[in-house]
Amino acid sequence: MVKLNLAQKSLNHFGEKKDPIRSLWRNVLIVALEDAVGRHWRNKTYGSPHGHFAISAKEYFTHPNGDFKMVCTLAGFDHEYIRKKAQTFFERQGNEKNM
Repeated sequence: MVKLNLAQKSLNHFGEKKDPIRSLWRNVLIVALEDAVGRHWRNKTYGSPHGHFAISAKEYFTHPNGDFKMVCTLAGFDHEYIRKKAQTFFERQGNEKNM
């Protein structure tokens, strides 16, 4: 079985017709998530996951806002589901660092 990375999972749903617009908005979410964890596609140590920029990026996922809802809708995702998954991920990430 081939392992897919985060970007491949979000862009290659089996049985789903390719849609460049939807792929664009899914990539917006991927970049926002990379910002929230303090990583950037060019610089793997972009910022700090505890810095102001990363905290603001996490809040984009964890606090209800119209922009997030719109981006998720355009990406073909349910914004509430993505928010819950992101919150779980950030909580797990925080727990692993505290161990």
